[in-house]
Amino acid sequence: MTMSKKTNSLFRGLLLLCCLMHITVTAQQKAIVGFYKALPKGKTYVTDKQTKEVLYYNPDSAIVTHKDIATTRAESTESTGRPVVRLVLTPAGRVAFRKATRESIGKKILVMMNGRLLIAPVVLNEIAGGEVDIDGNFSMEEARALAANLAPERAIDIKETAVYPPSYFASLDSALVHKDISKLERLLHRSASIGHSNGWVQDKKELIHDLETGKVSYRSIDQISIEEKDIEQDFIRVRRNLKVEGQYEQDPFEVTLSVMEIWKKQPGGQLQLWSRQAVAIKD
Repeated sequence: MTMSKKTNSLFRGLLLLCCLMHITVTAQQKAIVGFYKALPKGKTYVTDKQTKEVLYYNPDSAIVTHKDIATTRAESTESTGRPVVRLVLTPAGRVAFRKATRESIGKKILVMMNGRLLIAPVVLNEIAGGEVDIDGNFSMEEARALAANLAPERAIDIKETAVYPPSYFASLDSALVHKDISKLERLLHRSASIGHSNGWVQDKKELIHDLETGKVSYRSIDQISIEEKDIEQDFIRVRRNLKVEGQYEQDPFEVTLSVMEIWKKQPGGQLQLWSRQAVAIKD
């Protein structure tokens, strides 16, 4: 598996990783991943096989590890159709990763798997979304094997669990921040009603249109807490607390919200947002 030179960077809030060596993934060998800041000096180092650069890092001070992975899945990218492994970080992992990338702009982050360097991309901007794609020129079978290997020990397949993981609902936040229209098309029900804290109510088409035109943009949406309230047949009601930063037209805003959402289960187990109402929480 070789790395494309075009992916040796962080861009659009999404970290794209490519393997520098062939990785054989089996059910018996658990994949241990860690992200580390590159240091100017240190006792522990690895050599980037592509650039021959010696990179120092502290193995006892990982930004995030496999323990900070909430969900994993294998999927094909819409742009190239190539299989990738998508990691979604836990809320704590997302906060740590965002802080580390903000502090490391212009510097490198080392991505290690089982003690070996995968890649050391240069951070171009702060990454708030908490989603990581591993693109190693995989076959779909290899991508699925790696996704299974990187998965948390707890059950994460939403089709097989009674409780949907918090990261599933947070995927909507990531789609809003990154203006991922294709993901929003999948996550929002065709009859979705989205109520904002200022009394503004939108349908699916209006919400997507305002994101595409730049009328509304979100810099970050951090899920502070989540509580499952009720499951009734094909509907799941959840209450989430969010910290939101963004811009409406030319005016920046920062607000903490209590959000009540109703998600409707679709054939195959996927949820789509059916109704949402947000209320501002005063400090």
